[in-house]
Amino acid sequence: MRCALFSLVLVLPVAAQVHTSPMAGRWFAGEAAALRKQVDEARRVARLRLGGAPPRPGIAGLIVPHAGLDYSGVVAAGGWGLAAGMKPGRTVILLGFSHKRPLRGVAIPKVSAYRTPLGAVPVDNQVARELGFARVEESELCDHSIENQLPFLQDLAGGREMGARGFVPVYVGGMTAGEMRRVAAMLAERAAAGDLIAASTDFTHHGAGYGYQPFGTGQDLEEKLRERALESFEQVGSLDATMFDRFLRETGDTMCGVAPVRLLMTAMAALERGRQGVYMSTVDYVNSGQVTHDWNMAVSYGALAFYPAASFGVEESGRAALLRHARAALDGGTAARQDAPGTGDALRQRTGVFVTIKKNGALRGCIGTLSPREDVWAAVADRTLAAAHSDPRFPPLTAAEGPVTLEVSLLTPLKRLPGWRAWRPGMGGVLVMGDKGGLLLPQIATENGWGRQEFLRHLAAKAGLPEEAYRGRETRLYGFEAQVFAERAH
Repeated sequence: MRCALFSLVLVLPVAAQVHTSPMAGRWFAGEAAALRKQVDEARRVARLRLGGAPPRPGIAGLIVPHAGLDYSGVVAAGGWGLAAGMKPGRTVILLGFSHKRPLRGVAIPKVSAYRTPLGAVPVDNQVARELGFARVEESELCDHSIENQLPFLQDLAGGREMGARGFVPVYVGGMTAGEMRRVAAMLAERAAAGDLIAASTDFTHHGAGYGYQPFGTGQDLEEKLRERALESFEQVGSLDATMFDRFLRETGDTMCGVAPVRLLMTAMAALERGRQGVYMSTVDYVNSGQVTHDWNMAVSYGALAFYPAASFGVEESGRAALLRHARAALDGGTAARQDAPGTGDALRQRTGVFVTIKKNGALRGCIGTLSPREDVWAAVADRTLAAAHSDPRFPPLTAAEGPVTLEVSLLTPLKRLPGWRAWRPGMGGVLVMGDKGGLLLPQIATENGWGRQEFLRHLAAKAGLPEEAYRGRETRLYGFEAQVFAERAH
């Protein structure tokens, strides 16, 4: 098949052209009422699955699936629902690819708007011109990796029409390392200004029809595909394209949107170099087999969101409220549910939480959770009581011991590191080898004046492993950041 070569810098004028999506009636409903019902139902179920937390502010990147709405629509709706956390007036830059023909570089169709039964979705041609990517005829690039996202973009806008700005559809193909860096740098600059960079992909395609059956057809296939999906998500969240490519080579995994995902990862890594760390949050996962109950042709769908570290913290009023709440739980001996004060939506997020108790500056208890099933407000009260009464290193705390000080740490998600040298000051760490694991909060290194290797040796010891275990090839090392705040010492 002929390979189309598209320049990365060619700019062509775009005549007004509205493209009616041929995916309507095939991949999603072809009538307005039916499509609205389809999208509304996907959004309703997604909210239930995600617990109803408000969109976290500051979203910079997003990965969403692109199968038919009846298959991956709930996962896609969960992902796109978080896009409401982007800055008002900014643009969605959607990275797709062609399932039908190879593509060289990046290109934007010569389209002024896309039409679905819900109305028209305008293309932000101002941003398209600023990016400077090649513009090609719509007939050259028309694919469901882009167009199956249109109903959710319309839903995100809150109506049938998105409004004046619209979005930018970008088809991604093969690039040299240098080209990748240049395009990623442009996208990182857009993300830093508040645009959302979204990549479209489905994950593992498993079955004879896909020529990929490493997990056979046994009763444990569902679990094996879930484990593979979580491993894939971890690789993507590393933001390390070299490690990601090695994972694909070693597993032969059949993720279809490798090119847009790799570009998104590189853009988020570039964004990270220019500011604080960027961390991935897993939004949702479903396999088509769970929908169809047919595991002969099973495809994994995932939604992943990328945020700067600051998005996982709270403002000063929220920090003060959380400390008062933790103190009330400790003094009252109960984590009974109370409504969070009016300090914004941050206290309603599900964020990793650790609570540390100190007496005369020395540790008296510390317990937390990396993946809470409840919001920050509830988790802080619960972990306060756990730190006081359930830390196996200490006896239960009693009032007779006198005053103690509470410290709260709000954590980013974990990020898989490609090696021990990728750990940097300001990070906490999690080290896993086999069935052993250990965690140290980032303030531990600061309080003790530890450098990289000293911190990692203590982390290995915390896991019950030899101090040099952090260097092992079978060791998995994760980094994270934390917003740490405490009561004044008693």
